[in-house]
Amino acid sequence: MLKKRVVAAVAAALMAGSASAVDVSREGTGDFLFAPAYFIGGGMTTDLKVINTSLTQSAVAKVVFRHPVTSAETLDFLIYLSPSDVWNGTVSCAAADANGNCTRSVITSADDSIQLEGSATFASATNAATIVSDNATAGSTGRVALPNQGYVEVIMGSAYDVAPFRPGVLKTNILAAHTAAPALVGVAATPNILTGSVTANAPGIGAATLPLLALADYDNSVKVEVGILSGLDVAGQRTPVRDVEEALWTNNLAIPYTVGAGKVSLATFTFPTKLTYDNVTNGQYPFTAKTCIAANIYDNSENTITGATFNVSPLPTAPQTCLDEFQWLVFGSNIATGSFTEGWARLNFVNPTAAVAQVAVATDSTNVGRVGVPALVTYMVKEASKFTWAYAASTR
Repeated sequence: MLKKRVVAAVAAALMAGSASAVDVSREGTGDFLFAPAYFIGGGMTTDLKVINTSLTQSAVAKVVFRHPVTSAETLDFLIYLSPSDVWNGTVSCAAADANGNCTRSVITSADDSIQLEGSATFASATNAATIVSDNATAGSTGRVALPNQGYVEVIMGSAYDVAPFRPGVLKTNILAAHTAAPALVGVAATPNILTGSVTANAPGIGAATLPLLALADYDNSVKVEVGILSGLDVAGQRTPVRDVEEALWTNNLAIPYTVGAGKVSLATFTFPTKLTYDNVTNGQYPFTAKTCIAANIYDNSENTITGATFNVSPLPTAPQTCLDEFQWLVFGSNIATGSFTEGWARLNFVNPTAAVAQVAVATDSTNVGRVGVPALVTYMVKEASKFTWAYAASTR
């Protein structure tokens, strides 16, 4: 009888829908998406695209822009996606100060998956949505301009079964379903159906597109709303930060480069789990062990040199090189390439890293003491008529 009771209890728990282990999606679809970076200012703009791949379910998701230094939530809005729907938007800088820092940023979307700001009306080709963040009006709006770069999250709010359960569902009906939904989101309500891309547009060079990195089975449990903080560190989430760090853990990265006249090669780093100002302890950043990035540089003929190392954290330990939650290193300056003009670099996180949640609950993670870091690492190569943006691959 006891065995039957145990089996029944386990079955009931499974039917209730417990969270699965979060991981980077092999298929590129998930319930939590990351754009490792956006770029505005100096003529640069960034396009975002989010796709609902479900043929029958509608979905509401929250788009969150995060600060490059602190991961603070700087701007958020909801998108309403019918089955097979796509949302498109562009972020740009409309004004800047003498140093090129954006003072007025604008999100523009003529897509009917987003509402006009402060209105229940959805945007259209003839009535585009514009979300303006202006330092001059920050006193009344509470919103300053977006930084020139940062990163973006797309958090699945919930999927809804809205008639007629196929492309063409009215956005007003999706809005009504989301408004009526409870504050607690069930596991089954966050299927892995979102995907998308981010495109950086550089004047005189062209555009480079990167798929959004998709986490599967994150299982957001908090109803998404505008103006309400969302993210990995919000109380009540099913998936702890440490599990996301497990999914994003990386090391030994292969990054191609080319340097010389008219050529720029960057390695970009996004640390979405540092969440600096939410986790400061005794003035230190969350990574309590000093972590360095070491670069081994190769040319196309397998010749090699050893490059410099860069601290990732913590503050205030010097040298304070690689601190922000999003930043880049430039080949030929930050990462010396010697006489090599083309080749690849093997970047290593050379010290064991204790990550945010692992500091407090070290026994809950297999990554404590492992060399590596939870990061999104990409490379960008800009040439006269070519602009490449891709995720860095791990070496063996």
